[in-house]
Amino acid sequence: MKRDLILAIDLGTTGCKTIVFDKNGNDISEGYEEYESIYLSPTWIDHDPQTWLDATQNTIRIALEKLNFDPEQIEAIAVTSQRATFTPVNEKGTPLANAMLWQDKRAVKEAKLVEEKIGNDYIYEKTGVNIDPYFTLPKLMWFRDNKREKYKKMYKFLSVDSLIINYLTGEFVMDWTQASRTMLFDLDNFKWDYEIAEKMEIDTSKLPETIEPGEIAGSLKNSIADELGLPADIPVVAAGGDQQCAAVGLGIIKSDLVEANTGTGSFVLAHSDQAVRDDKKRVICSASAVAGKWVMEAGIFTTGSVYRWFRDNFGGVEIDTGHKLGMDPYEIMNAEAKESSAGANGLLLIPHFAASGAPYWNPDANGVLYGLALGHERSDVVRSFLEGIALEINKNIEIIEELIGDPQEVRVSGGATKSPLFNQIQADVYNKPVIKTNYKESSALGAAILAAKSVGVYGDLDSAVNKMVRLDSSSRKLPRENKNKIYNKVQNLHDDIYKSLNNNNIYEKSSDINNYIAELEK
Repeated sequence: MKRDLILAIDLGTTGCKTIVFDKNGNDISEGYEEYESIYLSPTWIDHDPQTWLDATQNTIRIALEKLNFDPEQIEAIAVTSQRATFTPVNEKGTPLANAMLWQDKRAVKEAKLVEEKIGNDYIYEKTGVNIDPYFTLPKLMWFRDNKREKYKKMYKFLSVDSLIINYLTGEFVMDWTQASRTMLFDLDNFKWDYEIAEKMEIDTSKLPETIEPGEIAGSLKNSIADELGLPADIPVVAAGGDQQCAAVGLGIIKSDLVEANTGTGSFVLAHSDQAVRDDKKRVICSASAVAGKWVMEAGIFTTGSVYRWFRDNFGGVEIDTGHKLGMDPYEIMNAEAKESSAGANGLLLIPHFAASGAPYWNPDANGVLYGLALGHERSDVVRSFLEGIALEINKNIEIIEELIGDPQEVRVSGGATKSPLFNQIQADVYNKPVIKTNYKESSALGAAILAAKSVGVYGDLDSAVNKMVRLDSSSRKLPRENKNKIYNKVQNLHDDIYKSLNNNNIYEKSSDINNYIAELEK
């Protein structure tokens, strides 16, 4: 029996998707399950790893139940996931504690200690990333100092996809794309930087083995195969981090394109044949899912999640109306936003609801809605959220242009891109054509493409991408010159507002007050 189906597992921040693809990139069947993180405070975010394991099992079963093919036709399993989240495990791969999520910001003090002992210049040059509590090293330091007994018992720390790979195969591995998000990885040579680990007193024996993205990590264990209803000999491929996989799923394997993926956060990625560094350290460089290559990357922590926050806290009307009409509340919000005009009648949103990533890297930054007046309407506020997201993304696209050249097209993905209005706003803000692919789950598709190449369905990555990635020509949005002129003015003010607050230590003062209040209320 010919085996040319790929089962891709994609573990995001809010849910797990398991999707079975054929060799042409068609979605044959899928399963989805949501889960929730544990908010110990607005900036301390844990996650129960068991929910990832349960969701993996459940979504595989759902996808197989819907499958009109024999599971024997599944050629490989590909695993991708969120990045910079870690779980401590013992020798059996059993989690010893809750995972610390990538959004977690409790390790600010530890990040400052890395700055004092090593310095950001050295960290950025060696690892391609800035010192920030977003990345794994400060989180590991916090765990070591605050969960001492569990740290001692920890055999390895694993990324989310590494945890699932261990469950499926028993192997303790982490691919280069995930390792490059730890602040412990030598980006030029694709190996752990033991010197950094030792200086920060991290036990190097706890670092998992690193492998190439797209490499076969092992074979599905007999016990797990029986449990899930799959053949035991299926190779399990470490596809890599979700954003690098999304770039592959959007066809971003050459340097004339850029990706803007807007889900919980937004990530801007561009392919690079060299490990480029930004002198101003505004954007970072990570290992690509294309083994031996790199991506220039900018991560914005809260974008789609900000729109969701508005829906959940202020969108009662839209939620109720959507329920009555059988519509997604987001559709109603998007229709409201369309009633406003470019520039949202002077309202500007700075979407730093969980600190700032690229290009500012400010863990104390907060969200700002600027310019409110009595004449503003709900439509202006909703539109300002969509525009604020696009403006923040554009800052990073322009920086990447400076470093590796001007991309001719922006390929977009993620839940927010369901809105044609948002995609038009993106085109107008970026002043570039914006287009989607035919399939919205770009991370899962990218993982499947990498696996298809690894197990020989295709002889090389170019062939796999050319066959499995298809553009949606009907989604193309072209920039409008008159709108772009407006957004250029707005963009400058957007940046000035942030800098004014930061230069006057407003964010730091606000953080101090919040910490003071938290201490009093303990």
